[in-house]
Amino acid sequence: MVLIHEKITALLEQRRLKKRDLARALGVSPQTATDICKGRSAITLPHLRNLVSFFEVRAEFWLDDERLAPEELDHLAARGSAQALSRSGMTQLPDPERFLRRLRAFVQQNRSAFTTMFPDLTPVERQLLGLAVEGDRGTFGTVGAAN
Repeated sequence: MVLIHEKITALLEQRRLKKRDLARALGVSPQTATDICKGRSAITLPHLRNLVSFFEVRAEFWLDDERLAPEELDHLAARGSAQALSRSGMTQLPDPERFLRRLRAFVQQNRSAFTTMFPDLTPVERQLLGLAVEGDRGTFGTVGAAN
């Protein structure tokens, strides 16, 4: 189980930031920032909001107790996509991975109609939906090419 204070410490080290940077971002004293990093002080909801903003990593990453480092999807806040996800309702889903698996299955079953209807899908969108990227015969190309 990965705890929030371990994630904070790892991200501070990775980004070569100091605990005083964290203290400023969280609006706490340097001693409180040290206590947070050592797991001696609790993370409040305002702290979580400030962590999201400071590290530009989605709140879901901080609540996931299985991962120490954020993945690409977790960095959406930096590109403004977190707000778009929030507006779409995706962040309200109890199990977004389950929803995405179902969406991929539907797209695969209706592949021809879907790609005809949306010919301007970006390579990232095609990959996310499990569709082959033009000229790509890698993992996604092989799976996506099967009819």
